[in-house]
Amino acid sequence: MNEKQEQAILLLAQGKMCQEIAETLNVTAKTVSVWRADPEFRAALNQYLANIKAAHSERLRSLCGLALNDEGLSPKDRLAASFKVLELCKVEPIKPGLTRAC
Repeated sequence: MNEKQEQAILLLAQGKMCQEIAETLNVTAKTVSVWRADPEFRAALNQYLANIKAAHSERLRSLCGLALNDEGLSPKDRLAASFKVLELCKVEPIKPGLTRAC
């Protein structure tokens, strides 16, 4: 994948439209469309988006940890607040017994 394609992935992840991307990268909109149709390009875009989602999910989990440790709330309220954040953000809590390797 070339540098412009990598930049296009970043711009697509930001929600930019094909025409905007084409103008930014000084290519035609058709070129961007051809890139988007390429399986390797789509796989790279999907992987980038999955990485962003994973990073945001992990950040939300850590914020829930902060809520759990907020001594200004009762234990019941801390737990409820943590689960509500996860629910609203459609993030599943890590199942008990599962750990992540560093």
